[in-house]
Amino acid sequence: MSRHLYTNSHSRRAGRTAAAAAVALAAGLGTALPATAHAAGAAEAAEVLIPAPDAFGEGPEKILATGRYGVLHREGEDYLWTNSYNRRTRVVTELAGVPEELLVGGHDEHNRAIYTQQRADGGTDIVRIGIEDPAFTRTSTVPAHYLNLRFAGGWTIATVDKGDGTYEMRVPRGGDPSEDPLVRLPAGATTDAEPVVLGAQGSEAVIGYRLADGSPGYGILTGYDGRVKPLPVTGDASSFRITQMNVSWFSRNGSGGQGVRILPRSGTGTPKVVPLATRSPDSEVTAFVVEDSIVWHEGLGGPLRLTPHAGVDTERTLLPTVEFAQLRAEGYGGVLALGKGADGKRAIHSFSQDGSGTVFDLVMREVPGVKTADGEIGALSLDRGRLRYVNSLVGKDTLHGKAVGTGLDPAEGDRLADFPGLAAGRFADGTDEGLARLVTDPASGKDTLVTGDAPEPESEGLLLPGTSGRILDASPEFVLYESGGRQYVVDIARDLVVRDQRAQGAALAGDRLYKSAPGKPGTVNVVDPRSGRATASHDLGVDCVPSELQVSGSLVYWSCASRDAAGVYDTATHRDYPAPVSRVLLGDRFLAARDASGDLRLTALRPDGSTGDLGAVTGLKPPTDDDGRGTTWTLDPAAGKLAWVGTDDTIHVTAPQQAASPPVVTHSAVPATADGEWKAAWWLSKPVASWQVTLVRRSNGETVRTWTGEDTRGTVRVSWDGASASGDPVPAGGYTWRLTAAPADGSGDDVTASGTLRVTAG
Repeated sequence: MSRHLYTNSHSRRAGRTAAAAAVALAAGLGTALPATAHAAGAAEAAEVLIPAPDAFGEGPEKILATGRYGVLHREGEDYLWTNSYNRRTRVVTELAGVPEELLVGGHDEHNRAIYTQQRADGGTDIVRIGIEDPAFTRTSTVPAHYLNLRFAGGWTIATVDKGDGTYEMRVPRGGDPSEDPLVRLPAGATTDAEPVVLGAQGSEAVIGYRLADGSPGYGILTGYDGRVKPLPVTGDASSFRITQMNVSWFSRNGSGGQGVRILPRSGTGTPKVVPLATRSPDSEVTAFVVEDSIVWHEGLGGPLRLTPHAGVDTERTLLPTVEFAQLRAEGYGGVLALGKGADGKRAIHSFSQDGSGTVFDLVMREVPGVKTADGEIGALSLDRGRLRYVNSLVGKDTLHGKAVGTGLDPAEGDRLADFPGLAAGRFADGTDEGLARLVTDPASGKDTLVTGDAPEPESEGLLLPGTSGRILDASPEFVLYESGGRQYVVDIARDLVVRDQRAQGAALAGDRLYKSAPGKPGTVNVVDPRSGRATASHDLGVDCVPSELQVSGSLVYWSCASRDAAGVYDTATHRDYPAPVSRVLLGDRFLAARDASGDLRLTALRPDGSTGDLGAVTGLKPPTDDDGRGTTWTLDPAAGKLAWVGTDDTIHVTAPQQAASPPVVTHSAVPATADGEWKAAWWLSKPVASWQVTLVRRSNGETVRTWTGEDTRGTVRVSWDGASASGDPVPAGGYTWRLTAAPADGSGDDVTASGTLRVTAG
């Protein structure tokens, strides 16, 4: 049974505050605690925290450099390193304060972050930080006359002004400048003031220059001696890459037509041409050789594609959209890319070929979103291990759900389905059919009751008599609905309104309706909603008519707000407990009351008639209705759990009361006879972890059938075709059935029930 409101007009009548009654109820309570206290004498309480869902947009992400074992990237103000072996991310504190424009991009096989610093003498310091291994951290110096430094791998290449309007390339190594290798370009080739460095791996780098006829030329530079080996490039070319095995580039000119040229690292022979099916004849193509495949894209924002040139892989799309891609040059080549996968998630991906010969995708880091709007909790309910909560976000209300466990302590579980557009009082958990919710019929404007845990129901629902109404209570087979000063009991098993009464103190408990008797002050009647027949009557011993009732097990909370009178009556022991007249919810042998300060005072209601201090909850979000029940706090009337919303819109689910009641069979529908078919149902007061129903032949004690089940929230159903376990029809005669169920919270004995059955056909 769900208790998520009780904020109707009757409980809001003017009257004194609950402060005096709360003091009487919780006499002797200590200082308010910063969070929900556990039952007195129990261990520290478990707690489930559920933040209000916020709105997030795409966060900033920039890849700065790659290493053999990771990637240097930036999110916001921090420089981050995410490694490839366990995909953990850490802040590179050594780069704090370094301007991004001073960082050196590209790939470094020693996993170093590299940046430059200008010296007062005009020279440059190159700072290398060993991220994976501090042994690689060092600073080298470059003289002032070395210009336009370029970096590739572990190499630095610069130009020197010869004083005659021409330049030469040098490879500064951080020592005596006279020992720095001079780059020996092919005969007649020259360099501009800014060197062209296209990539590096190991001891070699790919560079560009101008041939004697002014056309572009390209070659492989050996860094330690300055030798240059020309590459057979024809016409315009781009996407130069060098790996341990190959040199490659993309060109639309020369023999073989448009495609990627692949040449062995030795730089000899004729390049292999791998055609690419570009979508445009003049698009900018970025391509990488990853062992037996080409990974490539056109421009930015399009797909990252794979075209095999050998091996077993097939042509396919790796990412629907790509923002950035860079070679990780170790081995046969790998590619690191920033883009969105098929699931729409933005992430840093690493692509390399595995032992089977196919390129696989390693998601190194999903890009965290940036919060664009704060969520706000507007309503919540708690019922037998299910938490429901309405979150308002960017003008839209959504009902979310989360399993919070059926044990004594809450435990975060699976997410439940989302429902759009619900508000406080328009939903309730606790029916056999799942969530009950009110939607507006577009034709008539009246409320329609829809049940089920799927956002798209199988039926259109039941049209109700009222408009803009509220669900006051729910039980496995009934919903109590109020609108326009009238209350209606809806039989959801039969889709009928079975009771219509004026608004009054009323509550559902299993298959019974508890209601105040307007003509008999102090009397609470219990009726069968379907027949209207009174099944019990309880005398509260007061001379007022309760305007509010709540029921939990044998306990009944009543409040006569107009008379400043309230209490809790135990229908089993006939004991009374004091209670505030408003802002109260009744749980399993405990009471939660919101006092004048806004705190929740928690009190145990012991079977011997005494009360116990369960502490207090502070830091609640202030309600907009001066009540808060069902909007900022609620509890489960069939369990010891409480849910409340903090000032930061985080929901806290705790267990202040662990002296939980054992489960009982609240009611049942078990036919006494069977003629080839038998359908039985038992409704339990709380969830059970397992159950068993046995059918025994009375004449010889033989067990003819056994049914078992797991994890039911409150209903056990058995359907029998009259056959034994072997499949043969059982003989006619007398049988005994027995139900046994183990409580999910482990408290108390197993619930048991038994009865007789006469089989009339064998």
